[in-house]
Amino acid sequence: MGRVLSRLGANIRRARRDRDMTLEDLAEASGVSLAHISRLESGERQPSLDGLLRLAFGLGVPFEELFEEQEEPGMGTVVRGGKAPVYEGTGFRLQPLMPEAGPEGMSAVKVIYPADRVVDHELHEHEGQEWLYMLEGRLRLTLGAERTVLEPGDAAFFDARLPHNFDVLSAEDAEVLMVSCVPCTHRQVSPRGRHPFVEGHRGFGKAGRPHGDEGR
Repeated sequence: MGRVLSRLGANIRRARRDRDMTLEDLAEASGVSLAHISRLESGERQPSLDGLLRLAFGLGVPFEELFEEQEEPGMGTVVRGGKAPVYEGTGFRLQPLMPEAGPEGMSAVKVIYPADRVVDHELHEHEGQEWLYMLEGRLRLTLGAERTVLEPGDAAFFDARLPHNFDVLSAEDAEVLMVSCVPCTHRQVSPRGRHPFVEGHRGFGKAGRPHGDEGR
């Protein structure tokens, strides 16, 4: 019983804060006194059925949600750069840095644009947002009618629905850390499936084969 009451207080506090409500706000919305709510949240007071119904109404949540046990955070995942596969595409190589069971719609990759790549004049646009950070080399980023040069240490963020493209300006390869995101849910991805980066940049060619795996 003590565990249930402790969880109940934490759930009330979390639901209140999720809605940016102060104790005063919830007291006014529910008709339950501020002092009573404070003691409930700290586990110092046992709730009544009437009080819980009033609080659920004031919070705008189903009554049973106040009793739900929150899911504990899962274990983190480490992706070793030396073990992550590198995929060969047309005009680029990419190394996925997000685990396959990570959130769907989000991808983190290291992209390598060879200095001798053929200039790609096609602009690409797709759903989502992209953030990139220059690691090595120099890139020209085209966003619609605007162009800007990115050097090591520079970062850029943009709505991927805006037509965009990348051109290498340096004598050496350009390396970029890129994070792309659309609405996220958990996913299960085949290791041989097309990577989200490639789905949004079809003009770069297929990247379904690991780098160094061409002869298989």
